[in-house]
Amino acid sequence: MGPKVKKKKARKRLTPLEKIRKELQKLEALHAKEEAIVEKIDEIIDEAQEDEAFDFDKWEGTNGD
Repeated sequence: MGPKVKKKKARKRLTPLEKIRKELQKLEALHAKEEAIVEKIDEIIDEAQEDEAFDFDKWEGTNGD
């Protein structure tokens, strides 16, 4: 028995249209990730602004003290 020879798998050759669709899918996935990142940044900014607005140490109260 001789050494085993690996068979090459026949790869389906993509048409230009299939290649474009594949690249568009990648772009759509990337865009979705970008939107998620922007939303997260917006949330962080909103939380920081709320924290500043409700920071009682900075408030000058008129409680008679």
